[in-house]
Amino acid sequence: MKTENIFALIVVVLAPCLAAVAQTTTTTTSPSPTAPAPVVTPPSGSANPGDTLAKPPEATVIAHGTGNEPPSAEVVTLTNELGDEILDPVTFDGIPLPDAVRALALQAGLNIQFDPRLLNTVGPDGHSIPVTPPTITEKWKKVTAKQALNSLLDNWGWQLVMDPRSPIGRITAKDPTALEPLVTSVIQLEYSNPTNILAEVQPTLSSRSSIITDSRTHKLIIRTTERELPGVQALIAKLDTATRQVLIEAKIVETQKDITSAKGVDWTGTLSAQHVSFGNGLTSGGVTNTTTTSTIPVTSGTTTLPGGTTIPTTSGGGLSTVVNNTTSYANSLAGTPSSGGGISLNTAHGFTPSTAFLNADGVSAVLSFLNTDADTRTINFPRTVALDGVQTEIMVVRNIPIFEQQQSAPAAGASQGLATVLPNYDKKVEGTVLNEVGTKLTVLPRIAGPTNVLLDVRPEISAVDPQVATDTLDGQVSTSPIFDRSRITTQAAVPSGYTLVLGGLETDIDNKTFTKVPVLGDLPGIGYVFRSDNKSRTKETTLIFVTPTIIRDTDFQPGTTQFLKSKAISPSPEEGPWDSGKPYDWTKPNTAVTPSYQP
Repeated sequence: MKTENIFALIVVVLAPCLAAVAQTTTTTTSPSPTAPAPVVTPPSGSANPGDTLAKPPEATVIAHGTGNEPPSAEVVTLTNELGDEILDPVTFDGIPLPDAVRALALQAGLNIQFDPRLLNTVGPDGHSIPVTPPTITEKWKKVTAKQALNSLLDNWGWQLVMDPRSPIGRITAKDPTALEPLVTSVIQLEYSNPTNILAEVQPTLSSRSSIITDSRTHKLIIRTTERELPGVQALIAKLDTATRQVLIEAKIVETQKDITSAKGVDWTGTLSAQHVSFGNGLTSGGVTNTTTTSTIPVTSGTTTLPGGTTIPTTSGGGLSTVVNNTTSYANSLAGTPSSGGGISLNTAHGFTPSTAFLNADGVSAVLSFLNTDADTRTINFPRTVALDGVQTEIMVVRNIPIFEQQQSAPAAGASQGLATVLPNYDKKVEGTVLNEVGTKLTVLPRIAGPTNVLLDVRPEISAVDPQVATDTLDGQVSTSPIFDRSRITTQAAVPSGYTLVLGGLETDIDNKTFTKVPVLGDLPGIGYVFRSDNKSRTKETTLIFVTPTIIRDTDFQPGTTQFLKSKAISPSPEEGPWDSGKPYDWTKPNTAVTPSYQP
């Protein structure tokens, strides 16, 4: 057996050289087509009839070139993705199967040994008898030595079983009833989430195969048969690709125009809800010589007149006698610094003083001759990057508190619990936060084809209404803010780099108010003094521009930074004694600090 192994090794080493010499000879002298094939006889002492190889120069040719390169030419070696050398061609011309296996194993860098039952059989006398191995004739192109070896073993029902305790494999026959052994492979994912790949690959595996995810290292642990493993690896390689990204640029423009015009004379204060009363004030100031005689108890009190003045009054069966003089009349009518003047009507003695007046709110008019024009324009420029198929949301909002009363459980002996009012900053109704007002933009991009982007756009603009809603429950008045909300929900296909314009959020309120004094306001010329016109117009317009752009690999620019190598220094120096309220330490003067790291 040692002589056989040595001879096979010599054949493998000398085969490429002999093939090159044969090809060179062919270019100079054409051999006769009827010439007998050369035969190489093994060294003496070989008892194996399979050691005689017909045409050994062409028996095993593992070529790396054409064989006609000049001595100075460089031979290019091709490798696959695993780093194995690609052989082109691989030729076996009538050589024994064990020799071909040894040659391929040597080329693949594998140490092998044959199961004795493959090369020998037991005779009738119980002794081992060598078996003549089959010869093979094959020619393959662009395969590695491992691929050729596995294909050759599978074709003849053999298998290579590696010994885990040593780097030597064993060539043995396959058991037709045995299950194919399982192998374990660990695949490192570069872009995808392991759980997503698990959900997509698991249905394609056989019942004996399994796959486990490791979220910490982003790896997949696959246990399957060696025959099924390449297909699983190829599927994962196709799924684990970089997710494309979309740049979302938006512009939200809000314009509001308020126009107000007021012209004329408004007599509403005089002729609308005029308060008229008989009598005009207090009559107690300066009244003298008053004698009251009564047999029924007299009750004293105060009374507020329509003009707003409070006077003392008496009630009961008393009879009053009033004596007025000139001084008392003047003081009662005009009033004194300590009390107001006015008149009163006594059912027993008539007016006090003896003159009555008609009391009213007075004459009031509003003259208007003014125009007001206010323009408001708000522009927002949100910009973000979103993964393909991942929703992104941009919002500039503020939360308005809604105060809610909570009743606690009553304590022992109490009829009701303690009421507590707490603010709620996150009041949700059907998934929408009502008291969150401002500008929101929600975009879900999906890349369709090389240039188109499918957009699911939901812009929203909300604000607090100046009015407040009120309601009375069980005698208690409750108030609540009112929120105005404008929203658009749409889907559109936009080419990369183009702009989608959304509108329709437009409000136009036109209000006109006319007041006039009947008859007088209709007179020519002078009628302008008795009528007024008020006009107002409020127009709000909202336009939304959305521009999606598919990000290419060339859009990213590499940059260098020294941030991790720089020392942590505060970029802001301390304030001086003039601008700081902290006591200044004159023993440690401050120096300007400049950050060493510049972004």
